[in-house]
Amino acid sequence: MGILAFVLIKLKAGRAEEVLKTAKLLPAVKQAYMVTGIYDIIVTIRAKDLKELGEIVAEKIHEVDGVSSTVTCIVVA
Repeated sequence: MGILAFVLIKLKAGRAEEVLKTAKLLPAVKQAYMVTGIYDIIVTIRAKDLKELGEIVAEKIHEVDGVSSTVTCIVVA
């Protein structure tokens, strides 16, 4: 079953559509939405364990040009 997490992403100005398109191409990303509020994009990630989740966020999402910061919320129930 693994881990389900929401990753809340803040972007640099003018990068939302490009980052959203790139995020949707990542195999671990199950859903991705552009949203209003203090975050710009929210993605749902399915990973096999915490190590894989950390790698996806650090090595895949943070590497996308335009990503400023993230907050990861792991689903517990």
